[in-house]
Amino acid sequence: MQYWVKVTFVDNKELEFKDAIRHTISDDMEILEVDTPKEVTIIPLKQIKYFSCDAGVFAKS
Repeated sequence: MQYWVKVTFVDNKELEFKDAIRHTISDDMEILEVDTPKEVTIIPLKQIKYFSCDAGVFAKS
């Protein structure tokens, strides 16, 4: 399942992934990892104001 993830940084710049297949926060709460079919993006949480994702990813089948 692919879904969108939008990241807003503390400087108000935004980054949007329209084809995410997974997003996770590390166990030590230091990084956000967003995986797409073509790349893996790692973002330090200290640089993030907030992030959001498609609510359909949490729907029960």
